[in-house]
Amino acid sequence: MSTMRTRTLPLLLLVATVLAVVPVAAAHAAIRGSSGCGKSAPTGTTARSIAVSGADRQYLLSIPDSYDPDEPAPLLFNFHGLASNKEQQDAYSRLSQEGGARGYVVITPDGEGDLVRRWALPPVAASDVDVAFVKAMLTTTRRTLCIDPKRAYAAGMSNGGIFATELACAMPGRFAAIAPVAGVNGAPVCDAGTPKVGVLAFHGSADPIVPYPGGDYFSGVLPPSMGRLQAQPVDDAVARWAALDGCGTPSSESWVADDVQRVTFPRCPPNGVVELYRVVGGGHTWPGGPPIGADRLGATTQSIDATNLMLDFFDTHPKAR
Repeated sequence: MSTMRTRTLPLLLLVATVLAVVPVAAAHAAIRGSSGCGKSAPTGTTARSIAVSGADRQYLLSIPDSYDPDEPAPLLFNFHGLASNKEQQDAYSRLSQEGGARGYVVITPDGEGDLVRRWALPPVAASDVDVAFVKAMLTTTRRTLCIDPKRAYAAGMSNGGIFATELACAMPGRFAAIAPVAGVNGAPVCDAGTPKVGVLAFHGSADPIVPYPGGDYFSGVLPPSMGRLQAQPVDDAVARWAALDGCGTPSSESWVADDVQRVTFPRCPPNGVVELYRVVGGGHTWPGGPPIGADRLGATTQSIDATNLMLDFFDTHPKAR
């Protein structure tokens, strides 16, 4: 009996040790970061430049005050609209400010062009110069900062929102979720078999630039024109993203404010949740943002805040581990 106890005690201690180590090892594996982990970096927002296809491309890099080089941080790309720029988008969206408060590293880049900055319009190939720019920023940031590879996201306004949806297809598997504002209906959904991506869309029903019902871009401010690029109906575009991600039907609508409906889909996989905030009477604007150009762009709702809603969405939707 004494011999059995003597043999059993070391075995129990070994089992207890293994059980204690396994969760710790699993936790470390779950939060393993990029090659930039362990490298210190100054916090704040700085202007950066990177050479892509023989041209210098510009972007703002915002590193939060809470940045810890030993803790993998989420990364968020923030794309401006047509004829805007990185500084305007940073101020308009407030993503570097609000995202920084949650520990996000935020990249806000400039599109191509001098007088009219823009992002590539669909169809966008993986070899497109703007896609190469995003890949270069992603590679550089992961090499110099401690980034969680499971928590890269893309958001944008209008042309930038359209580009964010295109990146889900042109860079499959790189982004956990996207959040287009006034742009979910600007590009086709990805091909079947593309890795799932969460989608949180915002769109005003009275958008004069990227029309909610579909049809000609700028239809609310320009006369009809043969051959102009066409947008899809927003509801159809969102339903196609839901189908691609494996969500069920039918969708459900609920009023979250007097002028805002939330559209959700049943049985979405955790890494493929699709939602839409339909702003009734809303224009080509960022919900919760400062009202701008109401005579040309339409109304800006203050009933919801797209910035914090998308950050809430990103917080809870990493890529599948």
